[in-house]
Amino acid sequence: MSIGIDIVYMPRFEHKETLAKRILSPAEFAIYEKRSDKVKFIAGRFAAKEAFLKAVRGGFGQIAFSHISILYDNLGVPYLEYEQKRYDVSISHDGEYAVAIAYVSASREDMEK
Repeated sequence: MSIGIDIVYMPRFEHKETLAKRILSPAEFAIYEKRSDKVKFIAGRFAAKEAFLKAVRGGFGQIAFSHISILYDNLGVPYLEYEQKRYDVSISHDGEYAVAIAYVSASREDMEK
């Protein structure tokens, strides 16, 4: 089991359309384009993906953010999807900050395969 956490300063993501295209998966970008709270959306996604990479103990520079998706189940609860596997993730926003936590239940040995 492994947990990763990340916090980001949301104003850093203002007016970052090119960043959105680089870090969002195609499914996420389709959602992003319809949102009025674009900064909040992309900041939360960025924090969640960073948290996931911390939980899997690496992958920075090896796993493209656009290959990771944060989607919603039928109850509206977010989950992270990578290589057709689902992982638990929680995203929260307060003031000018977004924070996310990712939980990976695989053993460290399984993650290194």
